[in-house]
This record gives sequence, C-alpha cells and structure tokens, in this order.
Amino acid sequence: MNDEGWLRRGAEHVFLCGPGDVAEQLCAANMTYGIAKIQYAEHKLGLEPRAMFIGAPDATVTRNIYRWRAGFGYGGAVRWDPDLAVLDSKPNGCGMLVGALDRAPDEAETRQAAAATRAARLTLDGVDVTYDLAESNHFADALELDQVLHPLVGGEDLPRHMFVVHSSGHEHRPSSPYGPGLYVDESDDLRRAATRVETPWGAVSILRGDDAARFHSFCETVQDFNQRRRELIAERLFGPHRVVCNATHQGLRAPGCFHLGAYWFDPGSTALFPLTLGPDQPVYLVRPTPNFSEQAIEGLGWGERAGRLEVTASLRAANLLPHGGGYRFPDLARLLRIERHGARRVFWVEPRRGELPFSFEDVRDLEFGYRDLAVLHRMMELGLATPVARYRIRFVIKE
Repeated sequence: MNDEGWLRRGAEHVFLCGPGDVAEQLCAANMTYGIAKIQYAEHKLGLEPRAMFIGAPDATVTRNIYRWRAGFGYGGAVRWDPDLAVLDSKPNGCGMLVGALDRAPDEAETRQAAAATRAARLTLDGVDVTYDLAESNHFADALELDQVLHPLVGGEDLPRHMFVVHSSGHEHRPSSPYGPGLYVDESDDLRRAATRVETPWGAVSILRGDDAARFHSFCETVQDFNQRRRELIAERLFGPHRVVCNATHQGLRAPGCFHLGAYWFDPGSTALFPLTLGPDQPVYLVRPTPNFSEQAIEGLGWGERAGRLEVTASLRAANLLPHGGGYRFPDLARLLRIERHGARRVFWVEPRRGELPFSFEDVRDLEFGYRDLAVLHRMMELGLATPVARYRIRFVIKE
C-alpha cells in the first residue's frame, strides 16, 4: 500500500460525532495522520493494523505541540493493538474532581487558601506535589445549584454547593519513583526503552509486550496518584467535602485504549460526571448511558463503514463522555487543505471575515475560545448521557 492508501485507511478509522466546526475538522485531519502512523507501525511490527479514533461530541485539537505534531487531536479515545504502548500520546492522568460541600465557600478565604497551597511544600507518597491550577486550562470552580434537570436514582437530593478541581500535575512526566516517566520527550529512561518506528509521516515511539504492560501498570499507578493528588488540593482549598466524582479523562483506560480528553465508565454505571463548558457557562452533572447505541451509529452514518472495517463492537462499547466544550476557533470558517513537507503538516484555513486564507503548523498560533451548549445538546441527541443538574459558577480559582 502506498502512502496515500495508508492515509485513506487512516481517515476511514476516524469516527467523529461533534458539531463539525473548524476545530473538529482540524481534529479529523490531524488524527488521520496519527492513525495512519500507528497503523503503519503496527503493520511494520507484524501486527494487524487496528488503530482507530472514536471522537466525543467535544472532539477538537490538542494545543500540546508535541502531540499535535505527532498526529493527535483531542476529545475522544484512541485504540491500537493491546500489545503496544504508543508513547507519543503522552498520558498524564489529567482529570476532574467534583466535591459536595455543606456550605458555600467564601471566595476570599478560598483564594487565600489557594495562594497558601501554591506556596507550600506538599508531598504525597513522598513525592513533592506541584501546584498547576494556574496552568493551561486547569482551574477550580465554586458552584451553586441552579436547576435540577433529572431526579437522582432513589430520590437523593443533589448538593446545593459543590466545586470542581481540574488538574493533572507534573510530578511523573520526566521521571518517577514508580516507573520511567510518562512523557517520551522529557524522560531519558522512556526514550531509551522505546522503539522508534519510522513512517512516511514521522516516527512513532512504541513499547511492546512486557515493556508495554509495565508502562500501562505505571500509568494506572500515576492515575491513582493524581486522583489522590486532586483530593489533597481540594481539601486544602475547600476543606471537608464529599467526593461526587474523581475521574480521569486523559490516560490509559486499558491495554490498547487511550483517552485524550474524554471520560470513560463501566456499563451500568450510575456515576455522575461534570461537563464544564467554559468560565462563562454553567457546569452540568451528567449520568452516562452505554454508548454508542445501534441507533446512534446508524444516525451518524457509521454503520456501513463500521461493519466493513469490523469495528462495530468497539463503537458499541466505547462508553465515553465529553469532558468539556472543547476548543473552538470563532474567527475561522473552514479547513481548506493540508500541505505535507516530509513529517511536517501545514494547514490552510479560511477566515470568516472575508480575509485571505492563511496557513499554520501549530494550533497554538491560533486565537481560541470554548464551545457552549452545542456539545451538551449533541451529547443528549446521541443518547450518551442525561444531564441531571445545572450549576452556576460562583467564582473561579485560576491562579
């Protein structure tokens, strides 16, 4: 198969269900290269090329330059052969903690607590904890119940006062007492252990067999650490609370299944997950539904393709949820084309205001915002989850 054949195959294994805006178009375009790279590597290693991407309704770009250049988007699940660990995905255990409070937190006191936490030397399992609520799109929100949308099972009352902490931490990226480090571009040990498979669109860094299994176990340990780390930070900021949800949305779910900005859940789960749509939007608690249903697959036009590629079972068992609104680019009308220069990709886009098309390589060069209720409505339309409550944001900790 020639290069274009691999790219066509990669594109066929990208399944998207979002709003179809420029951000999702860019996600599809970049993931086509990422999936083609992984499939090409699988083939070179003597494995069946099975990599695929299943997007959530908030599928968008990743603003991490390494991941973007490696061919990843954001807001969905990437699958590959379970014998492999694809290190360019850079799992970090990022997630959100939702906690219930007995009373409304005082804003001034919470900000003082955040400043003290940032200045303090915190440790967990003997590891120094870094404060990251001021970085990237991380934050802590103080919430107040605005409207009950769906009664809880058993008639339990929803908490009036809650908070969300969105955090991941840097503790295990370059090195770790539990393993070689999470990030292949920061960890010398991980880079030495990896096999670099050359493809027409750049190299892929991979672990195989027992090395991949050990890396997966290491990722699970870090994900557990990060859940307890969010608890530690939440306790410092908000005091005693009851955990409603503490879920990872960026990490390894199982061998051969990696989530980038999407929650996962077990069938039959009655857990509640937060859907955060931006600092000026409400926060929703949603109850998941096993997905994707047969009706959703057919309604999305996936049926024939999924059957031909023999991935229907993977789609039916995706059980993923959007974790937020996802990035959007309000000044852009559409993606026009992609130019290839070896491993580099140049994206040409059309602005909305009648200006001339322009090009870029890294999405960090673009002005962005966040999507709004369109993601919530799409999630409901596809039957992925039911919103049970809407909360207004009283204040945001972002420093």
